[in-house]
Amino acid sequence: MSGRIAVGVSGQGSNLRALHAAAERGELGGEIVVVFADRPCPALDWAAEQGIDTALIPAGDDVALAETLGGVSPDAIVLAGYMRLIGPRVLAGYPGRILNTHPSLLPAFPGAHAVRDALEHGATVTGATVHIVDATLDGGPIVAQEAVPILAGDDDATLHDRIRAVEHRILPRAAALLLAGAISVGPGARRVTVDVDRAEKLVPTPRRALLSVSDKTGLADFGRGLVGLGFELVSTGGTARALRDAGLPVTDVAAVTGFPEMLDGRIKTLHPRVHAGILADRRLEDHRRQLVAAAIAPFELVVVNLYPFAAAAERPGITFDELVEEIDIGGPSMVRAAAKNHASVAIVSSPDRYELVLDAIAREGSVPVALRAALAVDAFRNTAAYDARIAAELPPRMAAAAVPLPDEPGLPGSTDPFPPTLTITLDKVETLRYGENPHQPAARYRRRGPGATDGPFVSTEPPLQGKQLSYNNVLDASAAAALARQLDGPGCVIVKHTNPCGAAERESLAEAWAAAVAGDPVSAFGGVVALTREVDRPTAEGLASIFIEVIVAPGFDGAARDILAMKSNLRLVVDRTLASTDRMPTADPTGSIRTAGGAFLVTAPDTIPDDPSTWQVATSRAPSPAERRDLGLAWRLVRGATSNAIVLVRDGRLIGLGSGQTSRVDAARQAVEKAMAISGEAVLRGAACASDAFYPFPDAVDVCIAAGVSAFVQPGGSMRDDDVIAAAERAGATMLLTGVRHFRH
Repeated sequence: MSGRIAVGVSGQGSNLRALHAAAERGELGGEIVVVFADRPCPALDWAAEQGIDTALIPAGDDVALAETLGGVSPDAIVLAGYMRLIGPRVLAGYPGRILNTHPSLLPAFPGAHAVRDALEHGATVTGATVHIVDATLDGGPIVAQEAVPILAGDDDATLHDRIRAVEHRILPRAAALLLAGAISVGPGARRVTVDVDRAEKLVPTPRRALLSVSDKTGLADFGRGLVGLGFELVSTGGTARALRDAGLPVTDVAAVTGFPEMLDGRIKTLHPRVHAGILADRRLEDHRRQLVAAAIAPFELVVVNLYPFAAAAERPGITFDELVEEIDIGGPSMVRAAAKNHASVAIVSSPDRYELVLDAIAREGSVPVALRAALAVDAFRNTAAYDARIAAELPPRMAAAAVPLPDEPGLPGSTDPFPPTLTITLDKVETLRYGENPHQPAARYRRRGPGATDGPFVSTEPPLQGKQLSYNNVLDASAAAALARQLDGPGCVIVKHTNPCGAAERESLAEAWAAAVAGDPVSAFGGVVALTREVDRPTAEGLASIFIEVIVAPGFDGAARDILAMKSNLRLVVDRTLASTDRMPTADPTGSIRTAGGAFLVTAPDTIPDDPSTWQVATSRAPSPAERRDLGLAWRLVRGATSNAIVLVRDGRLIGLGSGQTSRVDAARQAVEKAMAISGEAVLRGAACASDAFYPFPDAVDVCIAAGVSAFVQPGGSMRDDDVIAAAERAGATMLLTGVRHFRH
């Protein structure tokens, strides 16, 4: 239906502009064919600039106006701030087809000074009314009406501004109902009836997008694209300002709800006029009819991303109350509502989706159901992650803010540090080529916030060079970095299948690499290397001499980069924490998670540094300074080997390893045989041995003593500790007891 509308004006023409915008979006079911005024005014000039026919009717002469209207044959006449009474000839020519807007809740405060009168009478509520014009003064049958609260401190200007915002919404809708023939006044009655069925079928559905975003990346371009596709932009606060700054037309949410923001912006969108517009399932006739009856326009698109709680949590010095203010309430409500109603609404919760959504609307006329479904899943994932981060972040913040917390599972200071439910949020970094084996699909994720531990893959930074990381590369690089973090000074660890096959501490990084690779050059081939200092030219030259999969280091200087660039497949991963001497562990008891037969095992990671000053000398002979240094390195390395594990160290480097064995004596034999095969029997004379758990029998100690090992470090705690210590004592060896076990399954 294409109706013809005549609009009467006398002033600035804000209602005229609202009508014109609605007509341009196709919401009126008609077009403005003429704008008339009783005096020269900005509204008339603006209409002429838009190419709309205009007519100046001095003093609103009834005959002249009737003749002007007769020349354009309008289906409806809308008085948008027209400050003259309509004469009998025009009234007779257009009965029931003339609408007027008035800035009060008629019949209260009729006349030219309705806003002033409401303020002077101390009213707490006024409003906006659209009525059919008859011979009375502001007394015609009411078509639409909406309340506007009068706030403390309101004056004529502020109150009138809020009323106009409501008029800009209800006047175009009343005009659309009139053009659709959906309103009528019964004979002799003054009550207007809206034919809901007719309105539902004939009144055009507005294209509306609700935008409220914290991340304004791409917002202006997205808004511009939506306007070009015929959307009305409804927005809040900073988002509305950003859109206006980009020169885009915006309807404030307060104009939709009829209620200003309150409680420092905590209350903005939590209103039936917003949520009904989001939640109405437009597949259902009854929902559509209810919207029409309530004069609520639906939203086709909801564009919301949430307050940056995670970024705020990472901001130095933020107080607990400040952090709490970063918890979004209205945003998640709108996101979840739109996602639930994805049959009718598209929810866009990330700027990454803007271009895809615009392209879909331009190509297909609307967001297709498949994309709406995908966007809904995105949205629920986002809100779940958002809530999970809050739940993880608040308990320690509450404790730090001296909030008294009960002794309940998962709360700080509780006797049980594990909460009844544990929600872990993981961000996808990439889909890997395959998993542990080529037939297994795999992906890499990262954990943010509480529970995240140090490692080369905490950030999303890609390798400096080389082909894509594999599943096994990630495992080995993580294991190598964890061990390297235990080294003192310039150090190097070489890992194969998550176990150390070479390790050394030296005065320079190049020397550490050379010593580490000498421990097992065969296993080092195809291994993963971690280093504790920036890689320089001499070290890079050594690294480039054999095939290596991955190098993890705090950095690589220019000369090293040039040398290693010749190995195009070699991955260079930066882990800046490897150069740090700070070994403070994570305090989060949920920092390590594994799956096992349907169970999820949660524990604190084994990252607490050992304190050698607390170790007990169990034999009559104490270790020499050289032995003590080697025992310290062996003990730091054994925590990274698979149990049962034995580590042999001589002169600050790993010389033998037994790992993953079903008995400790087998691990000892494996370590001794490895050392002899690579470095000869002499290397074991005076070597140090570390066992990740206690020796259940003296047999493993005997194997090492027979090979020449002279120093041992172990947790102790076996029923046969006395027998084990006696075996060392008989051989003149020394043994330290740490009291700490380092199993790694």
